Amino acid sequence: MLVVQPLANATVALLARTRVEPWHVVAVHTVIGFVAAALVATWQPTAWIVAAVLLQVKTVLDNADGGLARATQRISEFGRYFDTVCDLLVNIALFAALARHGQVSGAVVAFVIVTLVLTADFNAERRYKLARGSLAPSVAPPGAWPWALALVRGAYRLILAPQDRAYAALDAWLFRAAAGKPSSAASAAELQRWDDLFSTGALVNLGLSSQYLLLGVALALGMPYAYVMIAWAQLPYLLLVQAVRVLRYRSTAVPA
Repeated sequence: MLVVQPLANATVALLARTRVEPWHVVAVHTVIGFVAAALVATWQPTAWIVAAVLLQVKTVLDNADGGLARATQRISEFGRYFDTVCDLLVNIALFAALARHGQVSGAVVAFVIVTLVLTADFNAERRYKLARGSLAPSVAPPGAWPWALALVRGAYRLILAPQDRAYAALDAWLFRAAAGKPSSAASAAELQRWDDLFSTGALVNLGLSSQYLLLGVALALGMPYAYVMIAWAQLPYLLLVQAVRVLRYRSTAVPA
């Protein structure tokens, strides 16, 4: 992010002076992602290097679309869902491409793990802001094309919303295990201690930008399927972070 965010900010500053819409940026980086997936599916090391570069370009644009929406006051419900669903489709294409270089079952499991990790990333950041009252209101105008909004909203509610609910249920269960009471009975200070910088940072560092960087390194080294193994390793990491959260909370608990 030390490199990506400044580039994304520069892109936002450039595009904000044009008539480019945020969803245009989403469409462009989605096409770039699909092209990268097609290159990953080949057996040409040179194509893999090009794919690695394209994924980093996608990362910059993926970080710029939201910034452009905020900078030009064009935040919309359609844009939010469109971006999320498009990222999911690109990830499906990437893992389908990776499956050509190893066991299909391994790539499928890796896709599921990365999807869960990204869900944890999104919700950890959201809960961190929510606990501190800094979460921006989620209400946004629907945007143009009602049929398109209905399509991406439906896809989100069908595929990704259940994951968010499952993560919320898991988080509530872990908090009860750590604090001995439900989160609804916790004070603001207790919730901030639970959703602290450690747990948030440990999960946010595995966001989509990091995933594409890791995949890009594997491609540049000529070992595409190595990223599948890296994805598998993220599951025990995710479980370890949650276990450490519980232990850290218990160790700093104030006696009643």
